[in-house]
Amino acid sequence: MSNQKALGQISHLIQLLTDRDAFIHEKVSLQLIDLGEDALPFLEMAVRSEEVALRVKAQEVINAILPKKLGEKFRQLAQKGLGQDVDLEAGILLIMEFGHPNSDPETCRENLDSLARQLEQKLAPDADPSQVVSTLTHLLFQQEHFRGNQKNYLDPDNSYLNKVLENKTGLPITLSVLCVLVASRLGLPIVGVGMPGHYIVKYNLPKNAIYFDPFHQGRMLSHSDCIQIVEQFGEPFEEHFLSQSTHRETLIRMMNNLVQVYRSSDESEKAETLSGYINILLNPSKNPTSENTQEI
Repeated sequence: MSNQKALGQISHLIQLLTDRDAFIHEKVSLQLIDLGEDALPFLEMAVRSEEVALRVKAQEVINAILPKKLGEKFRQLAQKGLGQDVDLEAGILLIMEFGHPNSDPETCRENLDSLARQLEQKLAPDADPSQVVSTLTHLLFQQEHFRGNQKNYLDPDNSYLNKVLENKTGLPITLSVLCVLVASRLGLPIVGVGMPGHYIVKYNLPKNAIYFDPFHQGRMLSHSDCIQIVEQFGEPFEEHFLSQSTHRETLIRMMNNLVQVYRSSDESEKAETLSGYINILLNPSKNPTSENTQEI
């Protein structure tokens, strides 16, 4: 079939979305969903139609295509990371795309680049690890006023990078990721630490790592502070809780947070879609299911 004929077929299918016969418009919807990305430009034009019924039906099909398309992106991310860790920033931007499909990843990258340039300008050439941490936390939490969103902790936007950058509020894990992404641009060994109940960051050293808490304005944490935080969440402390989290673990934890938020607000469809993405990260060679949604 020629490309022109295929395009004409898509246009014809879209016109049938408002057919009076329910069987026909349901079958047409499924065909357009199967066509996926090829159908999106035509559906986006239909959403701008003067015909209200067509706008509604076209948007429904788009809403069905986008999660499937995003699932393939998660699969590509996971498969690239087979045998090694996945790309943290790429995964964060995919999560953002789920929550805010019209967000601009390039704007987020530019904001992170800008923060990294500011950090580089403030760092003394001979800064030791303690000074690096102090400079980073002062930049983000004193100068730029990022803070933990304690008043509206369950707001889904606390988990989406574009909104964290825009609102300057977030969860422990998203503010920690912000620190990691800014520092990584300068090659600094600042990494995430997924303690039970509370995600923090450390300057990674063979001995005497420097721990700090982005949710609380970058407060420095001693080893005993970390033990106390874990025990506050009812967990007996184990030393491996202070190990570096993998990027895959971090992305899964972020999505599990969102699964719990969406389930608590009766947005089960979003929760199930995210559960599928979690399973893709865990098993990229298998079809997504919705089994692994435990809170972490």
